[in-house]
Amino acid sequence: MDNAFSILLSLASAQSLAADAFARQLNAVKVRNAKPGDKPTKLVDGGGLFLFVSPAGSKTWRYRYRFGDKEQTLTIGGFPEVSLECARQAHRAARWLVERSIQPLAHVESELRRIHAEEESKQLHTFKALCSEWQSATVKTISARTFKHREQMLAKHVLPKIGSRPIAEITRKELRELLLVLDKSAPVTAAHCRIYIKQIFEWALDAELVQGNPVPKATSLPNQSSRKVVPRKALPVKELGRFLLAIEEAESSDLLTKTALWLLVLTWCRTAEVIGAKWSEFDLKNGVWTIPAERMKAREPHVVYLSRQAIQRLEALPIIDGSDYLFPNRRRPHDHMNRTTLTEWRKRWGFADLMEIHGLRAVASTWANEAGKFRPDVIEAALAHKEADRVRAAYNRAGFATERREMLQAWGYYCQVACEAALRDRVKASQGVAEKPQRTMLEDYLLSIGQDPVRFYK
Repeated sequence: MDNAFSILLSLASAQSLAADAFARQLNAVKVRNAKPGDKPTKLVDGGGLFLFVSPAGSKTWRYRYRFGDKEQTLTIGGFPEVSLECARQAHRAARWLVERSIQPLAHVESELRRIHAEEESKQLHTFKALCSEWQSATVKTISARTFKHREQMLAKHVLPKIGSRPIAEITRKELRELLLVLDKSAPVTAAHCRIYIKQIFEWALDAELVQGNPVPKATSLPNQSSRKVVPRKALPVKELGRFLLAIEEAESSDLLTKTALWLLVLTWCRTAEVIGAKWSEFDLKNGVWTIPAERMKAREPHVVYLSRQAIQRLEALPIIDGSDYLFPNRRRPHDHMNRTTLTEWRKRWGFADLMEIHGLRAVASTWANEAGKFRPDVIEAALAHKEADRVRAAYNRAGFATERREMLQAWGYYCQVACEAALRDRVKASQGVAEKPQRTMLEDYLLSIGQDPVRFYK
């Protein structure tokens, strides 16, 4: 059906142009039975509307009118695609335009351009296109692992459903239905997807591509309001020595794996930060490890003050030819160790039910907070936790270098003592003989700074 006809028909409907005062001369039978002649013929209907019949037999509705003291003709559409009644509706719309000094052809062309632009915009501004824009713009604000996980989650659960839809046409109802289905089978995934979809709509809102954010509230998903957040399993502080002793005595374990586990414990860093560590980030002489912003969760550089115990472990670590990493992948030396290596070690050596690898940070935090000797800000800085209060974060730029160094050194001694104590306890248990405990390096250290070891760890 002709575009001009469609536009005029829409205008007639919008303006309720359902009747006119003309004495119409045609009817459906006359139009259908009109025969071609040797020359073109015109069957007049009234008000400038006529049916043009070519010698070849084609029939076309046309409107003859005066505009700017000139006679002009607008082709409305062909018969039988455009019926008599529909032609009259389009004719009324065209006359309505002329009466208001609007050139019908110019109006049709303008509307066609507008419709084309809207269609083009819809294609450019699909949910998938906006998702891709948002992903690219935010890739530097999160870790590579989080970005990949987010990308895979959206590709699997969201884009197949609404990816091809123009973002401005997506409704709150269909988003709720999508999330409700996901909430039944995978509540955690549904929670993440809801957040990502909401952020994509905020991106579109800022670009003025949508009028509002239609993403439903989390409380509209039944399993979100009832779901309890289960914290990751953290190794009890009292079990730390047994864990460290297991690392030491795991003869079948590779030195790289054992050192990575020790470094996780001694530095309070995340798994990705440890396994992705490069030699260029370390200054062992000054006991400093500087992790670049792109490898940190908060996308800010982080300085780790290495304890003597951590430095000793690093100095004993071989440098693998052809790799910049401390812990290169065995099969792909140009890449780093897989995080599952450490997870599988935990399972293999009997700690799966007791802890998760990421929970080692909680062990260190618990020890530091219970010790009562270190300020909360110092502990949070050592854990590389980002300050939630933006105003406070802007003014609080203290690195707490001295305090953090002292705290991590005290932790290094504590880990060493815990491992030694676990060994003594096991020897005593196997021999059935009570041993007189020897003074440890930690006790020497605490006494040297005027601290009572008993009270310090009471």
